[in-house]
Formats: sequence, C-alpha cells, structure tokens
Amino acid sequence: MPILATPSLVPVAPGRLVAEGTSHTWTGWDGSVWDLSGLGSGVSLGAGVRGLTMPPVQRFTTDSPGVAGSRWRGFRTQEREVFWPLRVYHEGRSQAWIEYDRAFWNTLRPGKTGVWTVTHPNGETRSLRLRFKDDGGQSYDVDPSRVGWSAYGITLVADQPYWEGPAVTRTWKPSAPTPFLGSGGPPFTISPGSSLGKATMDNPGDVDAYPMWVLTGPIDSASVGVSGKVTEYQAGIAAGRTVVIDTSPDQQRVTEIIAPPDTLKVGSDEWSDYLAGAVASGTDRVLNLGKVAFNAPIPPGKSASLSLAVAGTGTVTAAIVPHYFRAT
Repeated sequence: MPILATPSLVPVAPGRLVAEGTSHTWTGWDGSVWDLSGLGSGVSLGAGVRGLTMPPVQRFTTDSPGVAGSRWRGFRTQEREVFWPLRVYHEGRSQAWIEYDRAFWNTLRPGKTGVWTVTHPNGETRSLRLRFKDDGGQSYDVDPSRVGWSAYGITLVADQPYWEGPAVTRTWKPSAPTPFLGSGGPPFTISPGSSLGKATMDNPGDVDAYPMWVLTGPIDSASVGVSGKVTEYQAGIAAGRTVVIDTSPDQQRVTEIIAPPDTLKVGSDEWSDYLAGAVASGTDRVLNLGKVAFNAPIPPGKSASLSLAVAGTGTVTAAIVPHYFRAT
C-alpha cells in the first residue's frame, strides 16, 4: 500500500505526558533502556496513558432473595491492560528515523517482557513488567520517515498486575561456634544452632508479600518462616552453594545453585537477576524439605515476626518484592 508523503510537513517535537519531576523509562527484553519522558529525539508518552492507577479486580459475592445487598466473599486482581499513546521522534528523519523506530519496536515482542519504570521526585521507583498486545491496527497518512516522527497507540498487558517496588531484604549470620571446654580444652565446639527469635521484617506494599529465603552454606539444616509457620530444610548446604526457597504462590520451588558472588550487593537488581537466572537452571531440592508452610506471607503495611533457626555458619536472607496497586 503506498504511503502519501506531504513535503510541506515539518518535524515537530512530540507531546509528552506531563508529570512534574516524574520520569518514565522502558527497559526492553533486549536490555536497552528508553527514556519515555524526554525532549528532542526520542520516545515520548502523550496524554491518555492508562495503567498507572488501580488494577481491575473481580469481586466475589453471594446474595439471597430475602436479604438486601450482597455478602462480600473476596476479590481477585486480574491482569492489567496498559495503553501508551506515544510518538517516536528523530531529528534526523529519513533512514535515521527508520532505524530508530525499528530499534524501539524490536523491544516489543508478544512472547517477551520488558519493564516500565516510574521514578518519583524523591528517587523512589515502581516498576511493571509488560508484554506487547497490539498497536490498534496502525495506519499512516504520510510517510513518517519524511517528517521524522510517528504517533502510535500501543496496548500492553501486565500478567502480574501489581506495580513492584525495590526488593526489601534482611540477612542474618549465626554467631561463631563456641569452644565446648573453653580455650584450654580439646578442639570440640558447639554448632551454633541459632534461634533468631527476634527477627522481624516490614512489608511496605499494598498486598501480602511472600518471602524468598536464600540459604547460603555452610549450613547443616535450617527452619524459616513467618509468625510460627515454618518450612524446614533438612539437608546440608556446602560452602559456596545456596538454596533458594521461593514461597510465592506462582513459584513455590526449592532450588540449589552456586552462591551469588560476594561482589553483588544483597537486594540489588544485579543480585536479583543473578538469582533468577541461576534458579532457572538450578537443581530441584524440594525433596529435602521436612515441614512445609509456604502459605505464610507478610501482611501489607505491617511488620511480621520471622521464625528462624539455623545450624551452621552460613547466612540466611529473607527477600520480598513489595507489590502496589498504583504507580504513585
């Protein structure tokens, strides 16, 4: 189909989503990062963005012919649909615009996901993982390469509908073994079966947070959980090895991996990415569990007491990703 070209049209700077002090970025599945709120050449969100506010929910109720109204039974948060009205603009026009536009569209593939991140004026971030759904049957009245920009209406979907905040982590390390007969006796020691009864953890999010437990050896055995509901790992973990117990309802797995490098800061994006990649190809260890209590979340907006007991000199890390209804 031929595309009309109107030589009199000149490049115009694309409109932007106006949010003083708030920035938006898109990290594609290929790792490229795109500023969605910049001026000049770039990709810019316009007015009419959807997906920043409350997600859709499905209500569950019962009613009776003899009772007014209904009885609340609960709700389920559904997948979130996102709409981006945006413009891809390049001052170079012609082939430069084509290559820039092509690079952006390469980040939008139905079978892969990218991350939309909103950064608030105070530096706080919230992110939403998205996959492409459709472009609304895009059509052109003029050749965009001649004017240097094109407007699009892109629909994406968040399978996991909550906005995510940075990971919250806490790490505990048992004390060193104590000589059984004092400094002058034979080299017998008491293994530090450390009961960390005073450990607590906060969940700043809007919904329940299910901990991921990261046990790094040497550990003989461990028991981890929330408010007395514990999961027992009954096998040893060698030095340099890590067992990840993920209690998220959509995961619920136990995997042994090579311990994260010491150069990675616990809770950082790089640390989380390492764990995700390693767990995907790690060794299943679910048969090493004794008692299992995966349904033990940390309630939203509260601090919960953790139930921890460790035999060994390794470390135990609890990690949660706070989930929020809104981007703000």
